[in-house]
Amino acid sequence: MESGKILIMSAIFISGLAVGLLCSYYFFISSVTYPVEIGPDQIIPVTDQNYFPYVHKILSEANDSVHMIIFDVKYYPDFPDSLENVLLDDLIRLAKNGIKVKVITDQYLTEKPVLTYLRENGIEIKYDTQDRTTHSKLIIIDRKYVFVGSTNWGFYSIEKNHEANVLVYSKKLAEQFLNYFNGIWNEN
Repeated sequence: MESGKILIMSAIFISGLAVGLLCSYYFFISSVTYPVEIGPDQIIPVTDQNYFPYVHKILSEANDSVHMIIFDVKYYPDFPDSLENVLLDDLIRLAKNGIKVKVITDQYLTEKPVLTYLRENGIEIKYDTQDRTTHSKLIIIDRKYVFVGSTNWGFYSIEKNHEANVLVYSKKLAEQFLNYFNGIWNEN
């Protein structure tokens, strides 16, 4: 009789664990949306932890250029598989494959080792002027995709914070933002 109670208790415990895992999947993991195909003149909101899969997907398909303005970029050598490092590796892979990658960042938070790491791997980097704070978060990919919003490239921004961005497929908008980028690039 005692072994029957243990068996029933074990079954209840395992059932509860299974229900808990399913609920956590439904409420947490399934809340991350994965990139959908985006066509001309489409706008997609990219919020919170959805930022990484969208940016990673579009970068993985880039074949012409990447122009980026960002306030803060982090590199985590002790965590090579971190999402932030994966995005940096995307940029490096593109540069090594002959795709032009240019980054403008601010001197305030971005640490020197990440800039050295990127420069050593073929990425052109400039600081904005010291009398201006570069707080923009902008990525122009292949002169047709534009990410603009609030996400920096650091652990908290990509993996923890509430962040709001949009992905726009528009050659016209990309051209306007590229003119903005080039204006800042040429000032330095």
